[in-house]
Amino acid sequence: MDKGSPITAIVLTLNEEQDLPRCLNSLTWCQKIVVVDSGSSDGTLAIARQWNCDIYEHAWPGFADQRNWALTQTRIETEWVLFVDADEVITKELATEIHQAIKNPAIAAYYVTFKVMLFGTWVKKSSHFPVWHPRLCRMGAVTFKNAITGHGETWDVLGRVGYLSAPYIHYCFSKGLTQWLYKHNRLSSMECDAYFTSSYHTVENLKALFSRDLHKRRQALRQLSFRLPGRPLLRFFYSYIVRWGFVEGRAGLVYCLLYLIYELMIQVKMIEKKTKIPRDHD
Repeated sequence: MDKGSPITAIVLTLNEEQDLPRCLNSLTWCQKIVVVDSGSSDGTLAIARQWNCDIYEHAWPGFADQRNWALTQTRIETEWVLFVDADEVITKELATEIHQAIKNPAIAAYYVTFKVMLFGTWVKKSSHFPVWHPRLCRMGAVTFKNAITGHGETWDVLGRVGYLSAPYIHYCFSKGLTQWLYKHNRLSSMECDAYFTSSYHTVENLKALFSRDLHKRRQALRQLSFRLPGRPLLRFFYSYIVRWGFVEGRAGLVYCLLYLIYELMIQVKMIEKKTKIPRDHD
């Protein structure tokens, strides 16, 4: 696809010199690439300059607020915006589908799904593919908001929402398992803290179980899962056995075990908080 498609790609960064070149190389078909950096101390900004990106710096307020800031405080001249993280790659197939999708005047935003890579293997079954993320939107049509499950984001959309079938590639383990565990230790604390907020248990959130919006329905199901006994083991059994993660060999086993650890961290921190045992800051 030729460069100049009427889309602005926005990439949020923090010390992404390792992954950023691969990400930017997959976005050359976009009319403009905007990098919103939240305080990198490595070569991230130098790389962004080499790729002629528009660069903005803004302290990190969370995914939803950073995306909203990018939509309102950066110079965007296109009708459509695509959000991409630095450890993600937009495939040619997805770029072609996006190019066609934005011609539909009835759709205001699109969910996109992704391929999780581990040890060079697409862990399709273990990662519950497809999982939908809010990424492509018409300017002025969406407002991002924090997810009800503690981290990540969802959105409110003025208009209809569509789904794109071609996945992008997510290299979420590109910085190594140590970094992944460090990140998910922080996320588990966010999940735990969110559980104890009143907004986590509202009837409105539970209504999303019956939503036609697959992204919001998944969030509601995860919220409901916190009421199940033995949830970490149930998650492992579902991913590895029910979803056939075992056929993905070593990558599938490791992926399912890592999310067993993640769910255990959430569970233990919830017990810790309920019993009012002081917890060290992560």
